[in-house]
Amino acid sequence: MVCLTITKHLAKKRIILLVHSLRSNIFPFVFTFQRQLLQPIDEFFLFLVFLSVGLKERDLAHRFNIHQSTVSRIIATWTNFLATALGSQCIWLTREEVQAYLPEEFKDFSDTQMILDCTELRCQTPSSPLLQSEMYSSYKSHCTMKALVGIAPHGPVTFISNLYAGSVSDKELFKQSGIAEKLTEDMAVMVDKGFLITDCCKCKVYCPPFLSKQKQMPAYQVKETQAIARLRVHVERVIRRIKQNKLFDSIITMSHVYNINQLFAVACMLSNYQNTALVKKWVK
Repeated sequence: MVCLTITKHLAKKRIILLVHSLRSNIFPFVFTFQRQLLQPIDEFFLFLVFLSVGLKERDLAHRFNIHQSTVSRIIATWTNFLATALGSQCIWLTREEVQAYLPEEFKDFSDTQMILDCTELRCQTPSSPLLQSEMYSSYKSHCTMKALVGIAPHGPVTFISNLYAGSVSDKELFKQSGIAEKLTEDMAVMVDKGFLITDCCKCKVYCPPFLSKQKQMPAYQVKETQAIARLRVHVERVIRRIKQNKLFDSIITMSHVYNINQLFAVACMLSNYQNTALVKKWVK
């Protein structure tokens, strides 16, 4: 009986010590996480840091003194909100709007509606062998996701496709993206020479010609090729600006694959709010 009383006393003492330990070591952190609710402007800043600097969620949780699950929630919430808010603004421009802002450098290609190019984002290798083969890009020698981006001649992004598996060809992506339905016969698009879409759309296609069996290009073709090349480079500059967001410069983890379409679209649309001139006057 005495032994039982002593045992109960020791057990009670240990429970009291455990409660005190929890109160002093763990509860303050729990209460801190509950108290440290970020203001909307701070949540927006956290999202921009995640997108542009590419910090991991664990790092952001430490820097903002919040729980990692809260960081995940904030990123998901702001991704959905910005994709909806920015996506509600129509970025596609009519032919008349494009013509109104057409740079002088495009005077020889005045019917150009947009410049198109594809870009790839490296992603984590999926465990499924079938997905691996579909997402593997021979160009990047890595599993990637591929998107089609179009800009107007004066610089703004006017078309963003969904991201597709990296193995898809430029031509197939063009057909699946739905852009062909937006282009009419009185419009033209400017693309790289590997972009073989002439038979996929009813509009005119400005594309540097292949040399084929000719030993040398005629002088007029050389001049046209050079002109198209130096104008087409503007879409590469826009894509480079978008991919300056470090999230896309690193390997996209599977945890972000579910909302990567929205994240990429938000980055593209935010680039339209940067007012740096894209079309330069080229020295003849």
